[in-house]
Formats: sequence, structure tokens, C-alpha cells
Amino acid sequence: MPNISPKFSLSGLSLALGLSVMASTSLAEPFRIVVTETETPLVPNSLIYLAESAGYFDDQGLEVDLVPAAQTPMAVAALRSGGGEMANISVGSLLDLHAEGAEDIVAVHSSDKAIPFMIVGKPGLTLQDMAGATYGVGRMHSLDYDLSSLVLENLGVNFDSLEVVPLGAPAVRAQALGAGRIDSTTISIGSFLAMPSHEEFDALVSVGEFFRQVPIVTKVDVVTADVLEHRADDLDKVLTALTLAARDYAADPETWVDDMADDRPDIARATLAELAKTYSESWTVNGGLQKKEMLYSLRSLGQPYKRENGEDTPFRVELEDITDFGPMDAVLEELGPSTLGDEISR
Repeated sequence: MPNISPKFSLSGLSLALGLSVMASTSLAEPFRIVVTETETPLVPNSLIYLAESAGYFDDQGLEVDLVPAAQTPMAVAALRSGGGEMANISVGSLLDLHAEGAEDIVAVHSSDKAIPFMIVGKPGLTLQDMAGATYGVGRMHSLDYDLSSLVLENLGVNFDSLEVVPLGAPAVRAQALGAGRIDSTTISIGSFLAMPSHEEFDALVSVGEFFRQVPIVTKVDVVTADVLEHRADDLDKVLTALTLAARDYAADPETWVDDMADDRPDIARATLAELAKTYSESWTVNGGLQKKEMLYSLRSLGQPYKRENGEDTPFRVELEDITDFGPMDAVLEELGPSTLGDEISR
């Protein structure tokens, strides 16, 4: 047995313990995802929330913290200030970020390739007589605002003729419609079904028609270059967990109903079952971030504007500027592709 001095043994032990503590601290550092809902939403974007509450992240050996932000601008601010490793934001917001110079932020995943929006109006209101109607939106040029303007214009409604009222979250807009404070609004089918006496209101544009008019990617999950470099292994675990959850929900919609019932006991199970049917083909089983759909989204949303010399000038953004398919490609190489949802187009 080698002769090791007590002094050497003690210092070696101290060093080992120190390294162990440092390693434990590093391993224990959570991966923070900034989200814009304070409760699990009744849409496919629930994937992020359920992956956390139903244990999919835990199964990958990763601690994930969901960091709520009131709206997309606050989520963006949190990501840029180091308040999170990933943020769930709209494609339009990502384009604006690049116009503002944030070239280190890219989309790596989409947890929602469907558009579960519908346009609802007070009893008797039709698209033909919407001119002058009060229209509730989240905020000016929010995702629902931008998409609704495209849909209504495509269907013959002059969006400029509407009295647009910023009201915030979908639940608030639904309450305003129910109370008669506005004539019409865009809300998700989940929020609509959760409205008291929702059957009394008219669906001016159904979920299916809304998507036919604007079949674009709505939300993407973005990370910074620093995360790509220094948290690549954790990002791989996050994307794996999200993909496995999406595949479970696509294979058995009742699994989504069960997990949602745990998170949202305020919603009737029958409503959740109806939503599960609506979303049966909407799960991002291959990561959601597909080249073909993203190119269509860029064409539909248009180029952002950049403020230069006191004027707003168009700022051209290319797909390769705002996306990085590499992390999701690595996950698909490990798991293999799925035929249950989004078709891979790259």
C-alpha cells in the first residue's frame, strides 16, 4: 500500500469535495423556459407546460423551471437579460428581434404548429356587417392582431374599418365579449368553449377556416447562441422531452386529456376531450420547426422594419438567420422520425 501523508490525503479530500460541490451546483442549475401564460393554455402550446408537470423533463434527468411573463415583449426582455435559457415567442417577435440587432437569438423548435384561433361575434353579427364593430385584441400588433387582420382581409372585411380595442389575455377578451363590451374578438377554441353560455355567440370564422387562411407557424421556442454553446446537452434533453410528450399525445389523445385535467381542473373533461379531437393532427412530433412552413410564414408575415435615421425601413431577414435546425436534427437522429404529425421538410 503506498505511503500517503496525512497532509496530502486531507488536501486531496478537500479538493475532491470542492470539485464535487462545484459539479453538483452546475448539474443542479435549472434550465429556464420563459412562457407567456400563467396557467396551462388550452391549445397545443400546452406541450411545454405539460412536459414539466407530467414529468417528461424529469424523465430526461433535467430540472426545468417555467418563468411566466405577462406578454411576449416581457418574455423577450427576460431572454435577452439572461432571465431564461429559452423563450416561447411568436415568429413575428423573432423577426422584430433580428431587425433590432439580436442576431444571436434563433428558433430551434415549435411547440405549436396549429392555429387554434377562431373569430367570435355577438349574436347576429356577420362578416358582411362588421364595419364599425368593436374588435378585441391582445395588444396592437400582437399575434392574434396580425393573424386576424390577414384572415379578415382575405374574407372581405376591411380591418381598418374596425374599432380595435387592446384587452390583453384571451380570457379577458372572452369576458369582454360575454359582457357586451365588444362586438367581436379572436380567441382560441379552448377559451371559447370555456366561456359561459358560449353557444349563444356566433363563430364568424371557424378554427379550420382560420388555419386555411393563414397556415403559418405561430409560436417558436428560441434560444441564444450562448445556450447553443454552453447548454447544448440540456437543450438536447429539453427537445427530447418535448418530442416524446408530443408523440404520446398524438398517439393517444386521452393522455393529453388526463394531463390537462390535472393541470386545469377548472375545465370540464368533456371540453378537454373535444379539444383533443381538434388537435389530433397538431402535435409537433418532429419538432414543429419545418423549413417549408417557416418559409411560408416569412412570406405571410412580411419583413420587419428597422428604425434608421428617424425612418422605418424594411429589414430583410432570411430563414437561415432566424433558425437553427441542428439541435432538433440531433434529436430526430436519436429518436427517429414520426408519421403522427408534422412532416419533416428539410
